[in-house]
Amino acid sequence: MTPYSLSSTNRETALSQFVSIERYTRGVYVRVTCPSIGQREAPIITAEVGEALATGDMPKGGTLVLDLSAVVMLTSMGLGMCIDLRRRAETAKLKPHLFGMSRQLLDVLRMMKIDRQYTVVHGKEELGALLG
Repeated sequence: MTPYSLSSTNRETALSQFVSIERYTRGVYVRVTCPSIGQREAPIITAEVGEALATGDMPKGGTLVLDLSAVVMLTSMGLGMCIDLRRRAETAKLKPHLFGMSRQLLDVLRMMKIDRQYTVVHGKEELGALLG
């Protein structure tokens, strides 16, 4: 497990305040640490994950796990962030997965049909098997 260390040059905001990114042998684990993803948080999270995917040597056929267990509220910008992260994962040849959502958040993702773009992981055992 190697947490990414991203440079913060030419940035007004320290990016690590909203997301934690860890690399495992079979994939990347992205844990969102803020309770709501809105207009301010979504572009910052997307930029940090995009930079980690672009700079890291990702295993082909690996996984990107997006952990939303700390998230309580997801605005339309947050929904767009989920779509953008899925696209970036597929560009990096990673299979996108969602983990740790509350029932209400999962219902929102199902209503907007975003859950169809990801594989939903329900248990920690399954998560451990995905990441290695």
